[in-house]
Amino acid sequence: MRIMISADWFYPAQMGGPSNSIYWQAKALTRAGHDVTVVATAQDQPESTPINRWVSLDCGRVIYTRNPHFYLPFRHILYGWKAIRRVAIVHVNSLFYPSSLVFVLLAKLYRKRIIWTPHGELSPIALRFSPRRKRVVLSLIRQVSQGVTFHATSSDEVEQIRQHLGPAVTIQEVTNMMELPEPIGAVGLPDEARPYLLFIGRLHPIKGIDKLIDALGQSELFRASTYQLLIAGPDTNGYQQRLAEQVQRLCLMDKVAFVGAVQGTRKELLYAQARVTILPSHTENFGNVVMESLAQGTPVIASTGTPWQLLETEQVGGWVENDPETLGRAIDTYLTMPGGCYQGYRKRAQALARQRFDIMANVAQWQELYTGQMP
Repeated sequence: MRIMISADWFYPAQMGGPSNSIYWQAKALTRAGHDVTVVATAQDQPESTPINRWVSLDCGRVIYTRNPHFYLPFRHILYGWKAIRRVAIVHVNSLFYPSSLVFVLLAKLYRKRIIWTPHGELSPIALRFSPRRKRVVLSLIRQVSQGVTFHATSSDEVEQIRQHLGPAVTIQEVTNMMELPEPIGAVGLPDEARPYLLFIGRLHPIKGIDKLIDALGQSELFRASTYQLLIAGPDTNGYQQRLAEQVQRLCLMDKVAFVGAVQGTRKELLYAQARVTILPSHTENFGNVVMESLAQGTPVIASTGTPWQLLETEQVGGWVENDPETLGRAIDTYLTMPGGCYQGYRKRAQALARQRFDIMANVAQWQELYTGQMP
């Protein structure tokens, strides 16, 4: 198959989970023998990334486009148009990025099969940001939705798509998956080697980090322990400063540390050596950090705003409300959990990741979605 995938952010950029999940998907498809073209922007790319020229990578043929402004993606659209003409399948990521609707219209013009992934943009909380603009865009999307297959990563997202785009739209559900890293080897290390709790992700109000800080401020166990909270991830619109002020108000300066964006081995080490990873988001259509953490054997506490109930059913973490009191009680459980019980959580976490979220072993799900052969 010849496939064009669009991405506003794309690996090695780390602004949100889709940067990586789109990369893993493209890499798995390329490894399976498909001809993959990725048209991405140069947003948040390191200086070493080649800009405005095609490069051959392990995920296919890729171009990172630099545009006059992130929301004026003229070059992005130009290269996308050229790519669309030579492929059979067009996979558009993001509903509201300006190039997305253009790519869908071009794909319709050239009679291509279209897959469109919202990446959680239709959640109630996400729609609170720029609501007027999004209402206009959604009305346009409804006009062109016939013949488009929308991709959802969870049953909740299926319902969100139907609610906003209509009951007649075509939707297929395929969970996010990843290229599983080699385990770092934290299983079996003494607890003293992991004296921290971990939040990892972009710093944004939708992530509920303020709820997590409040929870730890109320936890006498946490305050009296040797544990810290490490907050890893890129800042969004200066939100880190607001969180730092909250930390200071609660007198947690020696208990909370901001470590910035992390990648590669350092990122895997952070996961592997954490006591528990915490995702307190108000909403997530998926939450890649959960499967990334499980892949390193670290249990996860996720909020009920995420689709991760299986953390409890599989005994690899907790699925709780993100109010500070409930979140604090869940965290205290892991601070006091006996060693044998805790190691059981870690072993089950790694096993679940390899069974359910290894994209290299499950790339057939994407092939079926692209060919229209899913049940």
